[in-house]
Parts: sequence; structure tokens; C-alpha cells
Amino acid sequence: MAEQPDNLNRTAAIAAAVLLAAAIPLGIFWTMGLQRQEVQMQGPLRAAAPESSLAHDLRQQAAQLRRTIAFDWIGVGAAAAGAVCLLAASRGRAASFWVAAAVPPLVYGVLAAAPEAVSLRPWALARLGIALAASAGWLVVARALSRRLQYVVCCASLGVGATFFTWWEPPPPKPVPIARHLALLEKELLARLPGWTGEDRRMPKDIEGQVGADEYLNLDLVPPSGAERVTVYITYNANAMSQIPHVPWVCMVQAGYNVVEIRQDGVVIASMPGKEIQPNVMLFQGGTGRDQARAMMFQYFRVGETYTWSRQLARFLATTGSLGAGSFLSQTQVAVWLRPDDRQDPMDKNSPAYRLGLQVLDALVPLLERGYYPSLHDSEGG
Repeated sequence: MAEQPDNLNRTAAIAAAVLLAAAIPLGIFWTMGLQRQEVQMQGPLRAAAPESSLAHDLRQQAAQLRRTIAFDWIGVGAAAAGAVCLLAASRGRAASFWVAAAVPPLVYGVLAAAPEAVSLRPWALARLGIALAASAGWLVVARALSRRLQYVVCCASLGVGATFFTWWEPPPPKPVPIARHLALLEKELLARLPGWTGEDRRMPKDIEGQVGADEYLNLDLVPPSGAERVTVYITYNANAMSQIPHVPWVCMVQAGYNVVEIRQDGVVIASMPGKEIQPNVMLFQGGTGRDQARAMMFQYFRVGETYTWSRQLARFLATTGSLGAGSFLSQTQVAVWLRPDDRQDPMDKNSPAYRLGLQVLDALVPLLERGYYPSLHDSEGG
């Protein structure tokens, strides 16, 4: 099975081995950064109420972070093993065996480095770049392998990839507590809505447990006319990968309402020049048990620094934005409840109900952005 020295590109083998060796200190640096992050989490975990959603998220984060650290240490070891195999191949004795033996650690090293590179941090990108360069060097060497060995190598690569993705899972984002308690928002919002009155209605403890939010606001508002009622419902989860909170097209239906219409509108926030969000705009109508009551609602999610109307996209953002960074999940609902005798079409952008909802959003969005959503620029990962 040994290859003749003339058939082996020794320069490429040595270069690939040196590159893998260079990836080792980068992997150690990155993994030790993750370990420091785990240690830093212990302070907030001790400070959080033991049964709170934040404490649960922090414990989940710590457990998955330890899992990621274990996979990264294996990646460091794999880079070392691959370098040894390639150096052995460059000596020309049993070269085919050593070139093939370098495949599992080489593939694992690339797979271990790739997810962290999503964070776009220099150390993580450098580690992935070096691992890929080492793979390119290995490919030059592997051209000397027989077809049978090349087939075995392909099978081994697929096996390593399948095993890795079976057991590996991305760490959740670092939980980022809200900058200020949502309960403080009531007075600030009313100050921006002259003549309005309102009250934050707290839910029963069993309902709060079902909501599963670290913070929530359930605010009933009455405009100066007194003709309509507006509700503002906001939830905040410090961990973006917390369970997506209850959504109106499920909860409202369970409460006896029907979804009449749902669409997505571009909404310009006039109080913030250049700011536009795209919420769901929904119309609900109650059955006979709800006296045919109607409600028009604006609803959206914010994951980290991104607004979205899509529940599926919110889940995707929570997962893909998790590596080495902090994030949070918030949902906002602004509902305008119409009088039974009010026959306007609230989905018309010029209707009084629609404009009333926009007025509340225009006051609410800047308050949340500037005073309650935390800045993620200071949230450092590994």
C-alpha cells in the first residue's frame, strides 16, 4: 500500500502539516475564550431568581457552552493529529496510509472551525482560513492515492461529517437582560400620548408561567376621545432562543376570535427619520360569545437588532445569530378594539383605527429602541 516517494508531493504535505499546526494555537485561544465566557456567566446566574426564565436560559446556555467547548478541544486535538499524519506521509514510508489517515482529523478540524467563523471574529476567521488552506494542501497530496483509497477517503469524510452534525449543536446566544424594566414604560408612553390614560394589567401567576417571558407589559390604553380601546402587549426574553412567545393568530383564535385578514405593511416611524418596520397587520372578529367584537392589530418580533413579522424567520435568526454573540427576543402587539357599532374598515390605511395604531407605534418604537432594548455591541463572545 505504500506510495513511492516520487508520487508524493512532499512540499504540499509539509505545507498542510504546518498550516494545521498553526491552527492549533488559534483553536486554543478561541476555546479558552469560550471557557472565560462560561465563568463570567456564573455571576448573572447567581444573581437571577432560581426559578426565573432568565436563570433557566443561563443554565441552558452554560450546558450547551460546555458542550461546544468539548467539541472545540477535540478540534484542537484533531488538528494536531492531522499535522502528525501529514508529516509522517512526507517521509515517504507508507505514505498512502498516512495521507488517508489524515482525512478524519482534517475534516473534523474544518467542521469545528466553520460554525464559529459565522461570528466574523478575526481569530475564528483565521482559524477557518488556515484549516481550509491545509485541506487544499492535502488535496494536492491526495492526487497520488489510488482510486480505491480515494473512495475510502470520501466515505471516511462523509462519516466524520455525519457524526459531527449528529452530536454537535450550536450554543444558544448569550442571554442579554433588558436595559430597563418594562413596567417603567407605562408612564413614558403616556407622556408621549397627551390626553391618553392607561393601566398595566398584570396577569395571574399561572398565566405568566405560560407566557414564559422574562419581562412583559400588558397595557390598556384609552385615547382622549374615549371611543376606542388600545392594548399594548410586549414580551421580552433575554435569550433569543427561548421558546417563541404566544402569537395572536393562535391565542386570539383559541379565545374565540376568527382571523379575518392578515398582511404585512411597511410602517414608517415618523418620530425616527429613516426608520421603517414591517409588522403583521391583522383583523380579528369575535364570534357570538364575543358580541362580534373586532380588533385590528400590529404585531412584530425583534431578534437582536433585527425586526421581522415572520415567526419562522425569528426562529432562524435566533439560531444563526447565536455563535459567540449575545441576542434577545421581543414581541410587540398593538391592538385597536372597535366599538360594536363602528362599521369602518380598520385595515384601510386611512381609517381612524389604523391611524390610531400608527400613533401608538410612533411613540412606542423609539422608546423601546432607545431605553429598553440593550445594545449588543458590548456583548462579547469567545
